[in-house]
Amino acid sequence: MKNIFYFFILLFSLEGFCQHAVSGYVNIENPEDWQQKVYLTKVALDNSKPTSNYIPITATSISKDGYFSFDKKWFDTNDYLYKVHINPNKVQKNISEKVKNFKLFILSKNDSIFFEKGDTLFASYTTNSKADKEWQQLKKFESQFKKLHDSFDTEQYLLRTKGYIKDSLQILLVKLISIKKLDDKKLLDKDIKEHTEYYTDLLQELKSSEIDPSLFLYLENKLSILSKEKTSKKYTFSLLLNGIAFLVIIILAILFIRSRKRSQRNLTIPLSKQENTIKELIISGKSNKEIANELFISISTVKTHISNIYSKLNISNRKELVVKK
Repeated sequence: MKNIFYFFILLFSLEGFCQHAVSGYVNIENPEDWQQKVYLTKVALDNSKPTSNYIPITATSISKDGYFSFDKKWFDTNDYLYKVHINPNKVQKNISEKVKNFKLFILSKNDSIFFEKGDTLFASYTTNSKADKEWQQLKKFESQFKKLHDSFDTEQYLLRTKGYIKDSLQILLVKLISIKKLDDKKLLDKDIKEHTEYYTDLLQELKSSEIDPSLFLYLENKLSILSKEKTSKKYTFSLLLNGIAFLVIIILAILFIRSRKRSQRNLTIPLSKQENTIKELIISGKSNKEIANELFISISTVKTHISNIYSKLNISNRKELVVKK
């Protein structure tokens, strides 16, 4: 009977443990400095609104030996980024600036994570989350760039990071986190402009997956904004080209009209026999009356012929006629 009793106790304990997605220890040296609670929050990837970057979920008490746990019911079915943290007492509020009082991790309700005892508040942990393990590998990859300061090569960083994301990362949430790092470094806009097709395809993959849409909303918004900017630039450039083309057409039309007028002016219309006779008489210095008497025509007829002569020769007076002879 006693063995059966212990068996049921053990079974009950294992069943209770299996319900814990997060468990382990907070390593507090001075309990009086800290609130005796561990808080659980969701972490949003969009930091456009810092006040909503962290979404509180629940809190749990810490036992005397530092143990805490969170039930699986608090976690999503799909992978999500979470944070556990403890707060200092109000009197000792400045402690949080000296000590890292939180830990970030990726988890789903199908996985578990256990925080071990150690020298820091939240020490190392073990987990069966594939997403979290991949994220840890991403952190190792990124750590090689932390030592680079003055020698930091933006183009090389983008090239290597992009290659790592494409070839080594399989889990979409981890890809989003790595892309968010590019955004934090003010490099994402540049990379999207140079590789728009890649990010468009990635967004379509995210939309067709089961991942929470709020996690890639920042990427969708950024693609939308950059797309509008690109379209606006194309529209502005198109308007500029159309304006230049219209201006060129107007200039060509003006030049054509002027050229045609010049051609018309330069077109020589031959004078009639009578007009040539009157022209020679004008050049010889004869007056209208003298020309009329010599040719036995009226003065008004002489004036008509002279007007025709001027028009055909594109002149306006006798002086020009004498010069043009």
